[in-house]
Amino acid sequence: MEDNLRSDGYLYIGIDAGIFKTSICTSDGIKFSERSVVAFSGDSIDSTENAIYGNEVLELSEEEMKNYTNSSLSLDNDSFKHFLTHLLEKNGIDPGKNETYAIIGVSPAAETEYKRSLLNLCRNIFTGAMVVDDVFCIVYSKGLPEGSLVVDIGYNRTNVCVITKNVTQEVDCLSLASAGKDIDRELFKLINERWPDSRITEELVRKWKEEHGHLVSVPDACVVDIPFEILDENEPEKAGEIKTTKGSISEEIQLACEFVVTDIVSGITRVLSDSEPGMHNTLRNNIHLSGGTSRLPGINTFIEGELRELGGGKVFLNPDPEFAVPEGALEIAKNMPPEFWKEVLAVNCNKEMIL
Repeated sequence: MEDNLRSDGYLYIGIDAGIFKTSICTSDGIKFSERSVVAFSGDSIDSTENAIYGNEVLELSEEEMKNYTNSSLSLDNDSFKHFLTHLLEKNGIDPGKNETYAIIGVSPAAETEYKRSLLNLCRNIFTGAMVVDDVFCIVYSKGLPEGSLVVDIGYNRTNVCVITKNVTQEVDCLSLASAGKDIDRELFKLINERWPDSRITEELVRKWKEEHGHLVSVPDACVVDIPFEILDENEPEKAGEIKTTKGSISEEIQLACEFVVTDIVSGITRVLSDSEPGMHNTLRNNIHLSGGTSRLPGINTFIEGELRELGGGKVFLNPDPEFAVPEGALEIAKNMPPEFWKEVLAVNCNKEMIL
């Protein structure tokens, strides 16, 4: 790949270290996203030898997965470090080739100890690094004005944050447990209730949600292939094999999406109620959605409808929610003055670069 570094000779990287996905943007135009997952060979999750990472795990067949132990990434066993270096190498990024500076966006709800561990890990990969709340990255990338309400709907949590002249402070953010994972769980439950003998998996349900999820009536009938195990006594040789039957899950998907997004609306309502009275109208009409779950068709219209009892509201969608955080992190990294990165190098071992 031809180098296209800034005139200062540095490579800048923006990272969204998400629980579900890790997304990365670089100053030389590379942009990619992969699932934050690792599979360990055998039963041990203490050794990264022969482990596989990211989307490669999802490509394993059910038979192949029997040889691996699927696990979430962890800072305790270096799996996240190996995952991150694997992603960088896979996409032609060599942090050791040039001075490389990274901004890593994490949830405002993340514990300080987690941020410290992540920062220390990244310092062993990049020349310099700083950890930043991901809502700050979203605000920075889109230039959102004071009086905006950012609703970052991720896989694991939803963060509802008021943007003030100081950008965001801890007291301005409400972190909700309701998020994308809960749509998956509700949809899994509803489909199992309708087809109790089906052999659906969480991954299959998640795929259906991503393909057919909606909060408005859609012409798509949401017809999917529902797997069942063959138990026909007349064909004992096929016992245990899987057959599929087509079925529409349109109603189940809409119910699951509405069930969870209604909880998120309750969180938005709570934040609005707790804000300064003079800011209510401004905030209601400047609600900005981000995060992967915000891609659900009709989510902005649904939230606006739910807010009618409060006097209405205006909800704006992010055109590229998957990369809003890393793009903002990248812009922060590039726009930091050279003196800042020199300070990072000078105090790298003594100063916590956590914003």
